[in-house]
Amino acid sequence: MNARWKAALDRGLGDKKTRMLGLLLIAVGALGTIVMRNVANFETVFVASLVAGSVLGRWWTVLVPMTILVIVEPVLWGGPYAIYSSQVILGLTFFIVTGFLFVGIVGRRLKPRIVFRVKSIALLTTISIPMTIAYDLWTDVGQYAFIAKPMGLTFWNVLEAQVPFTLYHLLSSLIFVPLFGSGILMLHALGWPQAEEQTAPSEPAERE
Repeated sequence: MNARWKAALDRGLGDKKTRMLGLLLIAVGALGTIVMRNVANFETVFVASLVAGSVLGRWWTVLVPMTILVIVEPVLWGGPYAIYSSQVILGLTFFIVTGFLFVGIVGRRLKPRIVFRVKSIALLTTISIPMTIAYDLWTDVGQYAFIAKPMGLTFWNVLEAQVPFTLYHLLSSLIFVPLFGSGILMLHALGWPQAEEQTAPSEPAERE
């Protein structure tokens, strides 16, 4: 591989530990959401996106939520979304994708303050509450534009119907953010020994 490309990948993806944690977050986000797809608003994409930004940073801020959604969305298209047209599905997907991308970016802003300690878990859990509400409000805009408005419903009707689902989503965040967040933070801080830099032994001075 070209040295410049390798250097760019190393900067964007981090060391081996960071890459393994990134792949682990993708697996957690995708598998958890698919397994719980029939339980209203219980999903693990949110926690994976938030933790990716706040703990791993780099390209993982975008790679984790986007990769998870590439895996999850086609599954949902054949399930909960199956009754909708392709235009509605694509419209809703836009709001879902941008919503989770925003969660990852907010997590990235928290990164300098996140280390493996109780305060960090409390911070991630606390910030997940307004972020969950903001995400649901954003996707409500999509629900209104592509589903409710053509049916003659108002945005207020959408908000009223969303209340129980947002409560479930908040419960999901309050369970999964401290659970998976503490696990990833522990692995990030303690799971792998820090790689020691290998220095090449100096060559003996040539004898004259």
